[in-house]
Amino acid sequence: MKKILILIFYCFSIVFASAQTSDYSIEYETHKIGVFNPEWEINHTLNPRKYEHITGYFREELAKTIIQAVKQKKVKIYDNRKRELTLDTIISKVIAFEKQFGNNLTRQNALDYIIPYISAYDFEEAVTYHFNTLQIEKKVISYQPYIVHYNNFNDEKTDSVQLPLFWIFPKDTLRDNPKHPVDKSSINIPDTVLSVLELKYPVKMPFTASIFNNVQNKRMAVYHSDGSEFKTPKEIDDLFVIKKKVSIYNEQTDNDSIITTYSDILPEDITAIRIAENWSIKPYNLEIQKKVKYFLPLYPFDDETFVQLGIRINQK
Repeated sequence: MKKILILIFYCFSIVFASAQTSDYSIEYETHKIGVFNPEWEINHTLNPRKYEHITGYFREELAKTIIQAVKQKKVKIYDNRKRELTLDTIISKVIAFEKQFGNNLTRQNALDYIIPYISAYDFEEAVTYHFNTLQIEKKVISYQPYIVHYNNFNDEKTDSVQLPLFWIFPKDTLRDNPKHPVDKSSINIPDTVLSVLELKYPVKMPFTASIFNNVQNKRMAVYHSDGSEFKTPKEIDDLFVIKKKVSIYNEQTDNDSIITTYSDILPEDITAIRIAENWSIKPYNLEIQKKVKYFLPLYPFDDETFVQLGIRINQK
């Protein structure tokens, strides 16, 4: 009898522990983020509050911190197959790349010259979703900066030439230099970076279902996409219904009539989220940290674009 009670207690403990950890899931993903909006910075034609990004000063501070650490060999750099690269290899690649734009660089000034043009990054991240609270956390595993030159940038076309530089693995820096003094200071990037993260199995439906459950049942505060407050609960309910005006031809009267159709947006329709985040970087090992500020649920409009559900879910 005692053994049976112990077995029951053991099974209950496993179930209880599982219930405690079922609130979140971790997804590893790689994606590219541009941090440069050249039209606003060059022509001052775009509203920076609408097109959030890293502005010139902070973008260059981020790139300068990375380049300085690489030049001083504080960190190791790698190619796409995680083979270690030498600094001379990168300098030669940069000089050859810049020649096509009429820039004749020397080995002494090549890395400093490209700092203003480092404006895109590949990131490998671990993303943690807390289903009950809708909190999102990000952990950067590795990243790769790009040089970007724009041939054309307007509302209709963005034409750029890009060069990936090297991969950085901050955790490897700590492991390779175990006696290196840990400097906890970091350089903050206060501008907001927006990126789109596609939701995939197995986290998609638990997370999107939780969004609908929390928002439709008014269990949490939500805001318009621009951060303003909803005036009435009905405004929130209306977001989950798509209204369309369609023309119907009546053969008997030989006239067209306009009617309104209604269709519900379902949790499975949400296929991605647009995440707003602030960055910081630690100069001693180039670890980039991301703090999620809020996210916006998205559903597909066509094969290339998304539509925002219209709610902004702030993070604590």
